[in-house]
Amino acid sequence: MTPIIANLLLILSAGWLFRKYGIVQEGAEKAFNQYLYYLALPALIIVKIADTPLAGLGWQFIAGNTLPLLGVMLAAVALWKAGAVDWRFARTLVIVSALGNTVYFGFPVSAMRLGEQALGYAAIVASLQNIFVFTFGFLIMTLICDKVCPPAQFLRLITRNVILWSSVAGLLLAGSGLRLPGLVHQALGDIGRTTLPLSLFTIGVGLYGKRVRHNLPRIALLSGFKLLLMPLFFLLLSGLTGFGGLSARVVFLQVAMPVAVMNYVVAREFDFDADLVSQSILFSTLAFFPLLYLYDWAMLKFL
Repeated sequence: MTPIIANLLLILSAGWLFRKYGIVQEGAEKAFNQYLYYLALPALIIVKIADTPLAGLGWQFIAGNTLPLLGVMLAAVALWKAGAVDWRFARTLVIVSALGNTVYFGFPVSAMRLGEQALGYAAIVASLQNIFVFTFGFLIMTLICDKVCPPAQFLRLITRNVILWSSVAGLLLAGSGLRLPGLVHQALGDIGRTTLPLSLFTIGVGLYGKRVRHNLPRIALLSGFKLLLMPLFFLLLSGLTGFGGLSARVVFLQVAMPVAVMNYVVAREFDFDADLVSQSILFSTLAFFPLLYLYDWAMLKFL
């Protein structure tokens, strides 16, 4: 695990240093993100899902991808019902604690720890979790309201979610048994292979200049839900259902991913506290590295 963490940190640090010393200029991460989000990631997702057989992925796999997310969402609702948090933070908690960095971070970690064959499962996991958060998650979020709340209209965000629609396309290809033409498969594969290092480098660039100066109790709660509570829910569920093997290990790593960068877009769209979300991305990403040792131990012992 130490070589994997060192690899991740080196690429992240390279992005941070390139931004710090002006080799990469301010705003460059926007161009990197656009390339990743609109081209490289969809290419990787479509190819990897289309090449992964769905026959062996039964109800345990689906339950492992959805019930832990539902668990943290309902825990957020329970805190709001108990008066422990206000409705605005509860809405933030429902989405941010469930929407993990399953692509930019999850793909590289899964591939480094479990091998390239894990990428197909990782892509399916990211697809299912995206679909769940942007449907049931937003439905649960609308139920949290005190007196007057802004409407939770998410149609525009759904239609612009390229990761979601490329996930659907990949699942349709895999489910139908259709194969991509050879030239198309090769081109998408070549583009997709640029994703893993560039996604980590881009996260490093984006982390430059961010600080965790206040909101520590709320940041810790968001990060605790994401990094501790959801993986715990998954381990309990896998123990009850007997879910194990490579696919279970991929799901476990994916549910343990830190807060997703996508949450910042959601925060701006739905009037969440964007600064709090940005700080949670930074805090949970930094906390993720020491926790990887704990995750690896739990994965080997229980899965």
